[in-house]
Amino acid sequence: MPPFLTDLRTLVLFVFTFTLIVAVHEFGHYLTGRLLGMKVLEFAIGFGPRLFGVRRGEIDYTVRAAPLGGYVRILGQDDFALQQEGIGDPRAFTSKPWWSQAIVLVAGVTMNVILALVVLTIAFASGTTAPTGDVRVDQVSTSSPAEKAGILVGDVVRAIDDRPITRSQDLVSYVRQKARTESEVTLQIERNGRPISPIKALPRADPPEGEGPLGIRLEDVQGPVSVSLPEAVREAFSLTGDTVAQIAALPGQLLASGGGGANGPQVGGPIQIFVVTGQVAEFGVPTFLKLIGLLSVNLAVINIIPFPGLDGGRLFFVLVAGIFRKRLSPQVEAAVHAIGFMLLIGVLLVVSFFDIRRVVGG
Repeated sequence: MPPFLTDLRTLVLFVFTFTLIVAVHEFGHYLTGRLLGMKVLEFAIGFGPRLFGVRRGEIDYTVRAAPLGGYVRILGQDDFALQQEGIGDPRAFTSKPWWSQAIVLVAGVTMNVILALVVLTIAFASGTTAPTGDVRVDQVSTSSPAEKAGILVGDVVRAIDDRPITRSQDLVSYVRQKARTESEVTLQIERNGRPISPIKALPRADPPEGEGPLGIRLEDVQGPVSVSLPEAVREAFSLTGDTVAQIAALPGQLLASGGGGANGPQVGGPIQIFVVTGQVAEFGVPTFLKLIGLLSVNLAVINIIPFPGLDGGRLFFVLVAGIFRKRLSPQVEAAVHAIGFMLLIGVLLVVSFFDIRRVVGG
């Protein structure tokens, strides 16, 4: 396929993915807002100038010029306005009980989790590339404990200290723990399809930059997997839970690695997602559905963080108002959310800068 057609396809898939995930999120706010008696003013797909739309009852359903994401406007829910609309209106967001406001705020995240579970279930049931449970050695560093112990590229690690290994992350976490106590580990390895004698190695507490305690790089072997519907549901819940746990552990890993770098986890933004979208699309629809599911989980977890400008930040203010029976000044809330939003934009720009450097090889 010519490069320009590949790029166009990637762009279409990227826009579709991002818009779907955000639209489902906003639909959660829209649906619960209406069910709880709030006045919904607009449900929009995209941002910017209005291209076209229809009005049903009191709600405008619009398509905007920038085809990324979307939003829902509920009367009285304007986080950045010093003077909010709908003050005193019984159908305004702020006129409803704190628990109603909390439900609406949590509904977006909930819909993203539901979307993830649905598309992941479809992906697993229809057959997708997934980990087979084999953890293979992809690289062995020179003069590392692994090389000295006799570990070779292509070896499959079956167990460590009699602990079965089916995921590379489990092995990495265990070895790091042993490295801190300078304890020797015993690996049970399969080479060329046959088990070999156990190998002992001593992980390094302070490995060279770019290397781990043992000096090996691991990969989770992938293969075509198709399972029954009940098993697909279980796999979807398992992958969703694993993804949430990995995101929750990310701040600690970033701090431990001094903010990232060779030893730290890689954090990507929209540009990196665009690149990954093009790569994943080559592996077919089921694998692409897995990407949608994982991105939806990421949006859900990030959005529920109690940071100003996010749903979690708004939820924090609502819960505080519910506990103390008094809402904070709307002006203070607006200022805090505006500052938080600007900080989020700043983080996005920084991440995008490093995305560009990775893409161009800088």
